[in-house]
Amino acid sequence: MKVIVDTMNALHTTGVLPPEMAGLDVGGLVDHMARGRWAHNQVLLICDGSLPPGQRAISRGGISTVYAGAGREADDLIEELIDRSTSPTHLLVVSSDRRIIKAARRRRCHTMAADAFLRSLKHDQERAHQKASPRNDRSKPLGRVSRKAAEEWKSRFGLTADDMAEFEAMAKDATPTPAPPPEVEKPKPSPTKRSNATQPFPDALIAEAMRLLEDDVS
Repeated sequence: MKVIVDTMNALHTTGVLPPEMAGLDVGGLVDHMARGRWAHNQVLLICDGSLPPGQRAISRGGISTVYAGAGREADDLIEELIDRSTSPTHLLVVSSDRRIIKAARRRRCHTMAADAFLRSLKHDQERAHQKASPRNDRSKPLGRVSRKAAEEWKSRFGLTADDMAEFEAMAKDATPTPAPPPEVEKPKPSPTKRSNATQPFPDALIAEAMRLLEDDVS
């Protein structure tokens, strides 16, 4: 599966990650993804603005970061990549932004909300912790996830029998009362920031993003 992540939308979603994972930056997000199920996918994290001076774009395996450019928003670049995709039905777009979801569904892309994405990172870390601590009580559920979500992740990410057994245990523990939706903290807009949405993205940027998205994980 090819995956595009609305990075800031995910990083500003609160109320999902445990305290030890809260406050992730782009590098931390990449690290957690590379240690779990997302490492088996080709993932492109799209970020607002330009890469901070003196820093290099972070990349681990099939997970890469791309910045939209000075004065540009990730949303604009994500929409451009969705529109240019030659196989949109094989593309998963991670975002809770209505504009992005609408653009993805228009081209029949798969979509995943930011809170569901963060829960997958949380579950991966908890599973890794249990494997490192074999004496822990494995009957204790690692978290809560619906049966529908478990089946969806099975089909999208090719989860193993062990993965599904874990998710089924979580589903049995789930209560029928839905949890309140996580809050999404929107960063305050800078008064000096000006959008260049009317200007086309450089061909080199689009070509590089498409190359990273299409490259083989192996």
